Amino acid sequence: MRLLRIADGVDAAVRGLCRAVLVASGIALMVALGANVVARYVFDAGGFDWAQEVPERLFPWFIMAGVALAVQSGGHVAVETALFALPRRGAQALLLGGHALVIVAYAVLADSALQVAGIVAIERSPVLGLSGSHGYWAVAAGCALLVAGTLSNIVRVALLGPEGLPRENGESAVT
Repeated sequence: MRLLRIADGVDAAVRGLCRAVLVASGIALMVALGANVVARYVFDAGGFDWAQEVPERLFPWFIMAGVALAVQSGGHVAVETALFALPRRGAQALLLGGHALVIVAYAVLADSALQVAGIVAIERSPVLGLSGSHGYWAVAAGCALLVAGTLSNIVRVALLGPEGLPRENGESAVT
């Protein structure tokens, strides 16, 4: 099925991007925080001033990449009690409607984050001079990835039924 191949391609791209962001931001966070801890003991003046700002700028990217990755693998929080009480077609309709609402919510959140990013763009961090928009850009980008992942889930549920949803191990229930 062509739509499933497209959904798989979108998921692979999102997964690769999220993993790259997680690894890069995770390493950068560890280096910055580790260097600051060492500097506190080595230098009389204490740690590095820049090392306090780096985590503030990277942590939102780290978190949003993790959230998007969790949605893809089915590791996000879900309440499925109603699904078990419904017949298969009812569960499928409930999932499609729920996923559509999630997409709308993520789109609204992304738009709001971009608006706030524009407002706080004039703020600058004291040491690095970076814009105050970074965290809001991360939220907007993460929401875009969440929309892409949720659209992939909609395709799977529409074509395969509830069994097409990803499970905690990262694979769909249908093989």
